[in-house]
Amino acid sequence: MSPPPASRRRPALLALLGAGLVGALVLAGPAAVADEGLTEESHSRYELLASGSEVRATVTTTIGNVTPDRGLTYYFYTSYAIPVPAGAERVRATSGGAPLSVSLESTEDPSTRYAVASFAPLRYGRTRTIEWSFDVPGEPVRSKDYTRVGDGFATFAASGVGDVGRTTVEVVLPASMTFDATSDSFAEKRTGKTVTYTATENSDKDGIWAVVSARDPKKADEKRVDVAGTTLTLQSFPGDKKWTTFVSRKLTKGLPALEDVVGRPWPGGLETIREDVSPKVLGYAWFDPGKDEIVIPEDLDDVTLYHELGHAWLNPDRLKERWLSEGMTEVVAHRVVARTGGTSDPWRAPDRGSDVALPLSDWEASPGELDADVEAYGYAASYTAVQRLIGGLDDNAFTAVVSASQAGESAYERPGSTDENHGRTDWRRFLDLVETRGDVAGAPKVLRTWVLTGDQQAKLKARSAARDAYAALDEADGAWEPPLGLRTAMTDWEFGDAKAARSALDGAAADAGAVQAAADAAGLEVPATVRAAYEDASDDAQYAELATLLPRAADVTTQVGEAVRAAEADRDPVSGLGASVLGVERSAERARDDLAAGDLDDAAAHAGAASDRAGVATAAGAGLVVLVLAAGGGVVTLVVRGRRRARRRAQEAAAAGPAQPSVVAGSVVEDPLEQGVVLPAAGDAEVPRRGADPFEAGPRQHPL
Repeated sequence: MSPPPASRRRPALLALLGAGLVGALVLAGPAAVADEGLTEESHSRYELLASGSEVRATVTTTIGNVTPDRGLTYYFYTSYAIPVPAGAERVRATSGGAPLSVSLESTEDPSTRYAVASFAPLRYGRTRTIEWSFDVPGEPVRSKDYTRVGDGFATFAASGVGDVGRTTVEVVLPASMTFDATSDSFAEKRTGKTVTYTATENSDKDGIWAVVSARDPKKADEKRVDVAGTTLTLQSFPGDKKWTTFVSRKLTKGLPALEDVVGRPWPGGLETIREDVSPKVLGYAWFDPGKDEIVIPEDLDDVTLYHELGHAWLNPDRLKERWLSEGMTEVVAHRVVARTGGTSDPWRAPDRGSDVALPLSDWEASPGELDADVEAYGYAASYTAVQRLIGGLDDNAFTAVVSASQAGESAYERPGSTDENHGRTDWRRFLDLVETRGDVAGAPKVLRTWVLTGDQQAKLKARSAARDAYAALDEADGAWEPPLGLRTAMTDWEFGDAKAARSALDGAAADAGAVQAAADAAGLEVPATVRAAYEDASDDAQYAELATLLPRAADVTTQVGEAVRAAEADRDPVSGLGASVLGVERSAERARDDLAAGDLDDAAAHAGAASDRAGVATAAGAGLVVLVLAAGGGVVTLVVRGRRRARRRAQEAAAAGPAQPSVVAGSVVEDPLEQGVVLPAAGDAEVPRRGADPFEAGPRQHPL
């Protein structure tokens, strides 16, 4: 299989695939060197012995000289080379049934050598077939040579040199073993106790080159680790307890730290962490969501482990661009290493002006598809860009940005929102989050240097002006969020739409601020429906409605506040009697309830009634006293209590038990704490009770 969506940490140090050719000579005339003057065809077969002791390889190559002679200049070849594993043994070559002299030459890759066969001059128009054979033993774990062959596992390079369409590589394994390869062109054919995997599609212009990894799951050493509420299985090479102990210890400390740094609980999707040599060869480890496994090298590297674990959160499903996924995961990994007491060796900033440098927005190829130097630049530059953007933040701010990026939040929504303007985080969303949640100065400059193409950089100027205008509007509307339509346009970088929305709102932000100021002055809550109408507005019709709604809400809130203050004011006995009889408090409470429900018309009506009645409370109270005196002809006892005092005593009485009747002037009346006024009985006269609203029930007659 080709490497799944993955992370790459270090560039591979690989031998160039291709024939090692010893140059042509001339028989006469000026010296000359053949250029692309050879046809190549090959068939390679690698068979892992059932004993697991070694791999037997046979390679058949046919070369043809297609460089024409030129006058007295004759081009010919006297040797030919193929790449073999550095530890290959018993390397032999024959041609036409006769053995050829074979020498081994080193390459820059410690895992690869060239096997060079010498023969008589091969002239123009002639061909030669060479049959090679060699054995591939394994090397100890954590040795420089990545080749591993043992009981139940094997990792080795399988290659074939040849022109396009003329190259075949076969790998034969016991049927009990799984098969992975860095190329996805292998087709499977099962025969009895073996399976043959065949590739015929060139991986580059020189032929086929792939790292093969075979495992027998029944023969791997396994250990289960319980951490952070999940169970993970570690699969190591048989006997490699050092790796198992290392990974187990790092998991126990690191996984909870990862949860804290990312700001989100372990998302699952991982069952196995497998030790393999392939990551060391390829230069990248990987998280394979299809198999729920991480494949990491035998090297005891906690950064690599935490990096791959981090991809459970920070992966292409969440972070749209490769540089962002890889860079953020690497920065997180180093932060976790520091938090858990480890040491790490971060990437150094690469040369932005080098030949292999590119804007990271163009670094979108899958791992292994680009030149190794380009890949190395991409990983180093990605780490550098993300580190310079958020690496200097404190723990809380760092986690806020990472968590919001992982969740796909918009910077123009409340932190932690779950359903507004969510999407995969790209460089635009990330920049907005870095500046808004992280308050990072100079973030656009970092992106211009490392990430953006020329066309992308051109969008930053319009963004700057739009954000300034948005900030001014957001300041004017107080604690509220700007309307949804404007926030959506800003999230999507549709700055023309954002400008149109601001124009259509035209003063709504100031009106929203006025509503909040009125509520603060009145000591009341802003109606939830009014706030929602502002924050959820998303089109011109809804913006237009705000021009009427918000000023009306501010005015009514002020009226209700005045009515509440009037109802709660301290009063003398006479005005208190009048306020009680007129139902001032009840009207004010109704006004407050109507306002909370967003019923502005009823709130205004009840507030107006409460204020009007409060204004005539003294006169109404005095008139009632006169009426009662005239009717009773005796002493009147008035007990008028302030609203707060009466309510407190009522609560105390309720806690003490059922209220007892009170006797005043020889007559039984209601509990004075409930009605607030105690009057003597006066014949059959009807005494107004608190709670009865004479203005709403109509005029009543009180006999004298």
